[in-house]
Amino acid sequence: MKRGFSSILAVLTGLAVIAVAYYAVFYPKPIPTWKPVVIGTPSPEPSVMTVGGDRDEHGCIGSAGYSWCEIKQKCLRIWEEPCDSTPTIDETETIKTAVREAIISKRGADAANLNYTVSKIEGNYAQGGASGTGGGGMWFAAKVEGKWTLVYDGNGIILCSEVAPYPDFPKTMIPECWDGKTNKIVVR
Repeated sequence: MKRGFSSILAVLTGLAVIAVAYYAVFYPKPIPTWKPVVIGTPSPEPSVMTVGGDRDEHGCIGSAGYSWCEIKQKCLRIWEEPCDSTPTIDETETIKTAVREAIISKRGADAANLNYTVSKIEGNYAQGGASGTGGGGMWFAAKVEGKWTLVYDGNGIILCSEVAPYPDFPKTMIPECWDGKTNKIVVR
C-alpha cells in the first residue's frame, strides 16, 4: 500500500511540476514598463500665450503664477506660500514698504489693503507676493542706487522687456520670460 501511495504521490508531484513549468513558459506575466507622461508644452511658435502651456523644466506653470522653489523643491505661488529663504526683518520691512508704495502708486488706493510678503532675497533682488480677499499676485523688485524698485507685479509670465533693464536678475527667480516681438518664451 505504501508503494502505491508513493507512486501516486510521485506522479502527482511530477504533474504539478510540469503544470507550473507549462504555465511559466506559455503564460508569462507581463513586466510593467514605465512610460513617461508628456505634460503640455508650448507649441514651437505660439501665436497667443495660453495659461498652462508654458511649463518650465520643473513642471511649474508660469502663466498661472507658479514658480520653482529650490528650498522646498516644489512649484508654488509665492503670494500663497513663500519660498522661505529667511531674509532679515529689517530687509524684509524695507522691501515690503517700497513694493507696497510702488504698487499703490501704480494700481490705486485699493492696493493698500493687500497683504505684502517677501519670499526670497538674493543680493539686490527680491520676490514676493501681494494677496487680499479677491486673490493676489506676485512681484519682483531690484535694489537700484540703494533703493528698492518694483520690476514687475501681477499674474502670469513676465515680459522680457520688463526684465531687460535688470540683466543680472537671478534666473532662479525669473527663469524665463515672454518675448512679445517673437511671441515666444525665452529661457533666460
